[in-house]
Amino acid sequence: MSKKIIALAVAAAFSAPAFADVTVYGRAHLSLDSNSGNAAATATAGTKNGLNLTSNASRLGFKGTEDLANGLKAVYQLETEVSGTGAASATNSTGLFVTQRDTYIGVASDFGTVLAGRLPLANQYVGDANFFGDKVGDAGNLTAGGLGGIGLIAVPSRVSRAIAYASPNLGGASVLVGFAPNTIQSLTGTQNSLGKDSSFTLRASYDSNGIFAAASYLSLGVAGVGLTATPTTGVPGAAGIAKTGAKATVLSLAAGYDFGVGKVRAQYVSTDLNAAAAFSAGATLTGAKQSVFALGGQFNLSDNDAIKLQFAKAGEVSLSGTASAGTGATLFALGYDHNLSKSTTVYAALSKVSNGTGAQFSATNYAHGGVGAPGVGKSPSALSLGVVRNF
Repeated sequence: MSKKIIALAVAAAFSAPAFADVTVYGRAHLSLDSNSGNAAATATAGTKNGLNLTSNASRLGFKGTEDLANGLKAVYQLETEVSGTGAASATNSTGLFVTQRDTYIGVASDFGTVLAGRLPLANQYVGDANFFGDKVGDAGNLTAGGLGGIGLIAVPSRVSRAIAYASPNLGGASVLVGFAPNTIQSLTGTQNSLGKDSSFTLRASYDSNGIFAAASYLSLGVAGVGLTATPTTGVPGAAGIAKTGAKATVLSLAAGYDFGVGKVRAQYVSTDLNAAAAFSAGATLTGAKQSVFALGGQFNLSDNDAIKLQFAKAGEVSLSGTASAGTGATLFALGYDHNLSKSTTVYAALSKVSNGTGAQFSATNYAHGGVGAPGVGKSPSALSLGVVRNF
């Protein structure tokens, strides 16, 4: 027995310095969803309707800091999504590690923080007026799915090979600047023959004394960051999803107020493609644009109970300045959260999306595991019972 104790003590002595500054954290989030209004069954994929046990952005991460000289600190984080249901994935046959999340290394000081790695892109703004993050009814289904009315483009939640500067928090105000260089490694698939376009982001926000305001601007090289572009209407251009010089710009403006027993937030998001990017939906297009408005609120019934509401509306897609009929959609979500403890929450959520005849926004996608796009013109809904455990 004494030899075992000595062995454990020696092992602890050698391992403690290596892990002294590491914080292990994560989230397990599972829900039982009842889906309806999606596409009919197919021979290869089956139906998207009925009951589904879903893992929703469950994650495991390691992060920490190390004091350096002259007031500097090294900061780092490695975070990956974990499949709580054990479903197999394309990246790992065991189904455990699924998708790389925010992962970076950087240096911090009183003058701000510089980071490099895989960093937020759409995630910079989709949470600004979103009360159903990771759940059915996630507003990111519309606000990050710009031009999703015709399946033309969707802004990724994160971007790899990125560099960012985050200012210190000055009385609630902060600034974030991000940059993804035009390296060939940023290109994917059929985009390799296209131009290598850099991307940058700029965000300013204020959050203090119950007042929230944020403005975000993204200029995205469509080829450079590998944005999704699979149009369901029009004829894809012969050169692929976009031409050299294709750009997408996103403008997000949000504001809100926390009045103690509850809070409310509103957001406006505009996604705009230049002619080279809009080429995917028709060679003669001079551009494509869609705007989304989101409004959400939370009312606290007690210290442990809250009712949540979410509304979002995507206007019709404008192609060469002309509205494309039937490409708009509305989303509505209603939810109830109950905190069993500081770390564990159970909830119920109901989500409904009404798509136009040419739209295909989802009620369950984005950070929620979900069942994906419902099919053009389908209007999906989902009822979800879930549990979230943070550690």
